[in-house]
Amino acid sequence: MAGSAEAVEEYGLKLGSIKILKGVSPVNIMTLFFASFFGIAVMSYMNSGQPLIFGELLGVAESEFGRLAGTLTFYHEIVVIIFVAPIGALSDKIGRRPLYMAAFFLIGVGHFLYPLAENEEQLLMYRLVFALGTASASAMLAAVANDYPVESSRAKMIAATMFFNAIGMVVLTGVFKNLPDWYQNAGFDTITSIRYTRWTVSAACMLVAVSVIFGLKKGAPAQVTRREPMLATLRVGIRAARKPRIALSYAAAVVSRGDLAVLSTFFTTWLFLEGRDRGMTATEAMSGGFTFYIVVQAAALVSAPVIGIMLDRIDRVIGLIVAMILAGAGYLSLAFVGDPLGKEMYFAAILIGFGEIAANLSALSLVGKEAPPKGRGAVIGMFSLCGAFGILLVAKIGGILFDEVSHIGPFVLVGIANLIVLVLAIVVLKRYPDTDQVSV
Repeated sequence: MAGSAEAVEEYGLKLGSIKILKGVSPVNIMTLFFASFFGIAVMSYMNSGQPLIFGELLGVAESEFGRLAGTLTFYHEIVVIIFVAPIGALSDKIGRRPLYMAAFFLIGVGHFLYPLAENEEQLLMYRLVFALGTASASAMLAAVANDYPVESSRAKMIAATMFFNAIGMVVLTGVFKNLPDWYQNAGFDTITSIRYTRWTVSAACMLVAVSVIFGLKKGAPAQVTRREPMLATLRVGIRAARKPRIALSYAAAVVSRGDLAVLSTFFTTWLFLEGRDRGMTATEAMSGGFTFYIVVQAAALVSAPVIGIMLDRIDRVIGLIVAMILAGAGYLSLAFVGDPLGKEMYFAAILIGFGEIAANLSALSLVGKEAPPKGRGAVIGMFSLCGAFGILLVAKIGGILFDEVSHIGPFVLVGIANLIVLVLAIVVLKRYPDTDQVSV
């Protein structure tokens, strides 16, 4: 049976052990990796770099940081929820390139406008522009990464894109972290330095937007000559939940995207406030918070290739189980860290990095394996929609926990959520072990 599957699996290029479908060029692959390098970094910096805008530009009280961060993320995800599934379905019709280009363009516009806000209302308005871009970017990254490889290499390809995500997070976050100081040392005042930092990020987004419109493969895979109505395509994503393993991947999306949201929304904010409580300046406190954020991403970078190879060799539900154990342990470990800016945090940050990348990679590879080829964009759009709901919950509940209960409250919340999905994955593994026999 394995030999038969191997025989019909034709491919064109081969990148190491990753087999690429015929018709996909080296330029297409390099463009995907280039976009992956910038994608998550420029999206996550919107949240992780917010404390300087809150305090230095808008004068928001530090006791209100959690509320404002949660509110912005909440409305951001409402936009994502409204648009991400239609964007995934639309990409099945017109192709990935124009929507991926629009994603980076809007993200860049959002970064450009953000430091020009004069009040919270304007900040929210600019954030919604950015949110529309992230909705498209989230759906397109997952769709393109699943489009290009053959089935047996899908997890490794997703791992490769996440590897570039992680490299970008480590390298670019390190650059973004130092930009305000660089501009201040060049003679600019604090407010101008913060603005120039955001505008530098915006310029990088525009560069990527140009690259994807010229570098990605035209069209979409498995398109038919007669195009079905978009609502019919959208229904593919909903019907796919009848398949237990796709339903499980949707649940994993809720949790794994919630994991990412709690990191970008509350992690650096928590450490920033810890630094401020110890008498650090705003830029010193921001730099200290970013140090551990970079450790998280470096751990993800190191583990991504190993996890990708593992997922292609084992049942992907088993991979999800391992991921949920790592992620749950990582986030819950923060409750036992005595000094958030001390040496203990390095161990917790490394464990979180392992769990973060494992959770996202295992969920993506599972939905990629199970999604039907013609409706893959719609199914992954629904997957991203479920992820948006996870972020929505983390933003709303996490913001309340952060300001009113404890700064570690949001992390305990997502730690418990990971353990719940762990239980669901064990149930699915036992009841539905033969994925190839299940059809949508």
